[in-house]
Parts: sequence; structure tokens; C-alpha cells
Amino acid sequence: MIIIIIDEGGYNSELDKASLLLYRIAQGINKLIREKGEENDMSATQIQTVVFLSGAHPRNKNVGSIARRLQIAQPTASRVVDSLVGKGLVKRQRDEKDRRRVKLQVTEDGQEVKEEINEISRVIEGAIRELSVNRQEALGQDLIKVAGKLQSQGHLSAALTCRYCRYFERNGGSTKERPHHCKLTGEDLSEEESYLEWVHEESGLNMID
Repeated sequence: MIIIIIDEGGYNSELDKASLLLYRIAQGINKLIREKGEENDMSATQIQTVVFLSGAHPRNKNVGSIARRLQIAQPTASRVVDSLVGKGLVKRQRDEKDRRRVKLQVTEDGQEVKEEINEISRVIEGAIRELSVNRQEALGQDLIKVAGKLQSQGHLSAALTCRYCRYFERNGGSTKERPHHCKLTGEDLSEEESYLEWVHEESGLNMID
């Protein structure tokens, strides 16, 4: 539970101040998501699902990964997918290698919605861009530590792009086309794949150093 203390004397400590600001930023981001949802007749969960599927690793484009990423029950994730399929924003495809598995793909209409949703990221990036490069780097490192702590306590899913994963080996790949390496799966990764989001099934796995 976050305790927000505001009195005439200001903040009691830098910790109070930082906690309050993170809470306020989260409120602002949630407001942006709600507004974008209203514009596109979508719930916040539907928006988050489209965003996730647009940037997820191919192995994670399924209902189970959506449930883990959004930290919702799998039946709830299934209903969200059904609603997005009904809206024509997501489609189901049988895995060519394993016909028992169903992959989820964002449709062209879904990609158009994703581009609109990207305005949220641009708003946030615009605010951060006001900081110097050194301050941006320091902020990024600090937020990684905060996110890692919340994740280790079970408040965030074990999900991040490969580049922030401790199993990611930069330039450890065997070819120019796939220059990076995943020490968890043993696979080499292309530059594009290294920016895709993974959701790991291991319980309690702290992926952020």
C-alpha cells in the first residue's frame, strides 16, 4: 500500500516524494489509456492486449502469455481475445509446426489501432525528452531497479524485452543476421527479435538485474 503524505511542511522525505510522483505518473498513464480506449470503443485490457501482441515474441502470442503478462485469469484473457477477434482486431492461426497450438496475430485494423495507441508512448517520451541524456540514462537505470523490486514481490509479471533480460548475450550470436544470443533458450536472436517482449513461465523469476 502506498501512503501519500502531504502537509503544509511539504514531503516528509525524498522517499515520500518519489512514491507520490510514481503514483501520479501511473494515474496519468491510466487516464491516457482510458481516453484512447473510449476513442476506439475498447477497454483498457483490450488495449493492453493489442499492445502486447503487437510486440510479443512469436512464442508468446497466445492466451496463456496474455494472462501472465496482464496478470489476469486465463478465462478472462480468453474472453478478451474473443472480443478482439469479434472486432476484427485480432485473428487466430494454427501453428504450422504444432496444429494443436493456436497463435494470435494482430490484424491490419488492429495495427492501425496500435498506431493510435502509440500516441500514449509519444506523450511519455516527450516528457522524458526534456531531461538531459545523462538524466534519461540515470532515470532508466533507477526505474529498472524499482520495477525489478516490484516484480520480485509479485506485483509485476516476469516480462520484458530481451535486452533487459539477464539471459541476453549481446553480440553472442553466430551470424550477422542473428547477432545476439539467449542463454535461456539457446537461440540466436536478430536485432528485431531482441526488442520483442518475452513472458517467462518460471514462477518468481526475476529477469531484471
